[in-house]
Amino acid sequence: QETHSTSLSEESWKRTWGGDIYFNHGNSNSTGVAFLIKTNSNIKICNHVIIVQGRTSLLEIEIENVLYCLVNVYCPNTNETAVVESTFCEALGRNRDDFLILAGDWNTVLNNTLDKAGGNPTHSNSNRQAYLNNIISEYGLSDIFRLNNGDDRVYTHFNKQHKTRTRLDFFLIDDNLVNFPICHSQITHGFSSDHSYVTLTIEGSTNNIERGKGYWKLNNSHLTNENFRNEVRDIINETSGQSYDSYNGLWDVIKMKIKDFAIRYGKKEKSTDCDSALIPLL
Repeated sequence: QETHSTSLSEESWKRTWGGDIYFNHGNSNSTGVAFLIKTNSNIKICNHVIIVQGRTSLLEIEIENVLYCLVNVYCPNTNETAVVESTFCEALGRNRDDFLILAGDWNTVLNNTLDKAGGNPTHSNSNRQAYLNNIISEYGLSDIFRLNNGDDRVYTHFNKQHKTRTRLDFFLIDDNLVNFPICHSQITHGFSSDHSYVTLTIEGSTNNIERGKGYWKLNNSHLTNENFRNEVRDIINETSGQSYDSYNGLWDVIKMKIKDFAIRYGKKEKSTDCDSALIPLL
C-alpha cells in the first residue's frame, strides 16, 4: 500500500521486481496499491479490478485448482466508510466461487483495548471500525491474527509524536480458510517504515473444506458445555466494561469476539477428539 506509483514509473518498478505487477496508481506523493507476483510462481491470474482509484483493488487468482480473491486495501486516515463500503460491495457481490482474503492498512483498529495503546482510549476513525466489525460478524470473515494470537497486544504502527501504538494492518479472511491445516498471520518489524510487515501463510489441501463465501454458524452442541458458556459470559462481561461509541458498536465487537472464541474452541475440541480416537490404536 501507498506505492506512490504512476504510469510513468511502471517500467522502473517492473525492471526492479522482475515479475508481474498489477497497479492501481495514486500519484507520486500519495496513495497507490499494487499486487506483485513472483517470477515462475504457480499463480494463475484470472482478473484484476480497480475498485477505488489509488485505494483498493482485487485480484482473482487460481493456485492448484483452488480459487482465491485477494483484495488490497489502503484506507484514508479519516472517519469515513465510503472506501470500505465500495470495496466490500465489489468483493462480496461477485458470482465467482472462491476464498476471499482482504488485507492492508485499514487506518482503524477492530478492538480499542487489544489493538491500541496510548492517546485516546478509542480510535478516532470509529465509523469505519464499527462498519468492519459488523461486516466480520455478518459475512463469514475472520481477523486471522487475533484468532491465532488471542488477546496478545501486538501493533503494526507506531507514532512517536503522539506516543501511540496501533494494529492498523491486518488480514480478514474467509472463515472456511481457518480449517486449512496451516493458516496463520504474523507481524514482523518493518524496514524504513513506521508500519510493520504483516504476513499470511496458508498451506494444505482443500479436501473436505467447503469453498466459497458463507455465513459462519455456531456449533450448538458447544452450548451444552459449562466451560464454553462460562467463557462466553466472561467475554460479554469484559467487553461490556470497555468504552464504545454506541451500543451497536459494542454488540458488533461482542459478536466478533464470541465467534473468534467459538472457532478456536471448536478446533481444540476437534483435535482432542482425534487424539482420543487414536489412543486405542497405540
